[in-house]
Amino acid sequence: MTTRHKGKLPLEMYDKVNYMCRNYMDRMARFELDYPFKIDPEAFKVVTARFLEKALVFRSILAKSPITPFWRVSDYNIDDAVIVSQPEDLNAAREEFFSQEIPTSSNLQIKIALFFHKETTCVCFIWNHMCMDGGGFKSFWSDFCGSYTDYINNAAAPVRFSDGSRAFSEVYSDLSKENKARAKKLFAACVSPKDKHRFPFSKGKENCGVVMVSKEIADEIFIAARNVCKKESATVNDLLIASYIDALGKLIDIKEDEAVSIAYAVDLRRYIKDTSRIGYTNHVSFAHCSLSQKGGTIIETLRRVASINAKTKQDPFMGLHGLPLLNFGYKSMIYAQAELVIKAFYKNPPLAVSNVGALDAAAFSLCGNEPCGVFVAGAAKNKPCAMMTALTLKDNLFLSICVRGNEEDRKILEKFFDEIEKSIIALSKP
Repeated sequence: MTTRHKGKLPLEMYDKVNYMCRNYMDRMARFELDYPFKIDPEAFKVVTARFLEKALVFRSILAKSPITPFWRVSDYNIDDAVIVSQPEDLNAAREEFFSQEIPTSSNLQIKIALFFHKETTCVCFIWNHMCMDGGGFKSFWSDFCGSYTDYINNAAAPVRFSDGSRAFSEVYSDLSKENKARAKKLFAACVSPKDKHRFPFSKGKENCGVVMVSKEIADEIFIAARNVCKKESATVNDLLIASYIDALGKLIDIKEDEAVSIAYAVDLRRYIKDTSRIGYTNHVSFAHCSLSQKGGTIIETLRRVASINAKTKQDPFMGLHGLPLLNFGYKSMIYAQAELVIKAFYKNPPLAVSNVGALDAAAFSLCGNEPCGVFVAGAAKNKPCAMMTALTLKDNLFLSICVRGNEEDRKILEKFFDEIEKSIIALSKP
């Protein structure tokens, strides 16, 4: 089935920012949800086609221009968007699928694979990060699941998908008149603190490809650690940052009195009261947790992280600093000039955490079948940058890091996640 459509869409500010980052990462985002039944592939394609009719950016080619680049909506074949397979080696099929890179010249900016394995369907997604972040994916998949269920159970047309605005300025829509005026004057960006610590990746660049390493923390461990966090007035995000710092400290011998800084993603949808009215897009900024001293134990590190982050959260405009400057840069200059100027000041954080948050298993159910497994990985960063992505499903914590690296780097990441698990276990014990 080939679907035809013509037109063009603006390249939104966050589209431009993520495109600028092509020199630091592969721009791909990856997600997998496993279901304990066989999904109807033809029905799945019908619902996917409806999604692509509403969210046109995912079926568009980036029309490059030094003046004003834009998205050109293109024809596509649904069989190119949804791949159906029953591989003999599931892990090899997943690895190959997640290792691809969708070029901006492609007429599809998202690809989905249905891998049938025994009684399970592994639904794998890879998409251009220019189009959507993890928060956008959660909205998209919740809409998709509802549409698929309605289509199967009631033969209802899948109409739940959003075609709302993808503009970054949606973050201002629900602010009071006074706060909106103040937020739009926050030109000064939060400066990334200087930090000498780097992830101990291998030095060589030979034989580098996409390396994805993940770790699942069992529910009993995570629940116990989360309970400790509540007693310490700490959040799950604080736990992730503290365990990252503690584990890295074991790998590169960070002394307890050394300063260390780590960046973490801030979902700006917190400022939007009804996210169903906006389109699938990026709404993420970064904040920094800078400790003057790491601390000697995981509980000490957690307390310091929680204290620093609590102060950051007191800012009513957390995450909004610097957005007006970015917007001004892209609007006041032609695109090529703006990218050169912004790139000169942009620094990809070497150590970072991105918490996608808790997945709503009920909202992600297909015909009453809740997901039984999950995997998430962000863009493959260039070394030495290491961003840990996290999410929870049914009280299980899932962690991953994706880099352009080699097999030596894979072993280093596996050791890191072993240390992460030890840190969380140590915290969970009284």
